[in-house]
Amino acid sequence: LINDYNDIIKRAREGKLKEKDVIGGTFTITNLGMFGIDTFTPIINPPQVAILGVNRMVRKLIPTDEGVKVVTTMNLSLSFDHRVVDGAEASRFLSRIKYYIEHPKEVNWFGEK
Repeated sequence: LINDYNDIIKRAREGKLKEKDVIGGTFTITNLGMFGIDTFTPIINPPQVAILGVNRMVRKLIPTDEGVKVVTTMNLSLSFDHRVVDGAEASRFLSRIKYYIEHPKEVNWFGEK
């Protein structure tokens, strides 16, 4: 699984993906953050059922009880087909993605022990 994952990443970076690598998906992740976009509404590509938009990361001052803290923030934009995905489930999914981003050391990305 990890070798397949590394292979497809390598071929994507080299611009050598094959048609079989990019068809038949049900979910897309798109990124406009590198263009300085704070938020956008991604459009679902049928027959897919959802698309997650990743926006730019911004450092902000946040007031706390102890004073002011500098934090990095980022908006995520999730569009989904309500005929397939319930809004509450989509919200729980987005909440889980938020948790993974905020706690990367706690995520077992490849199922390794």
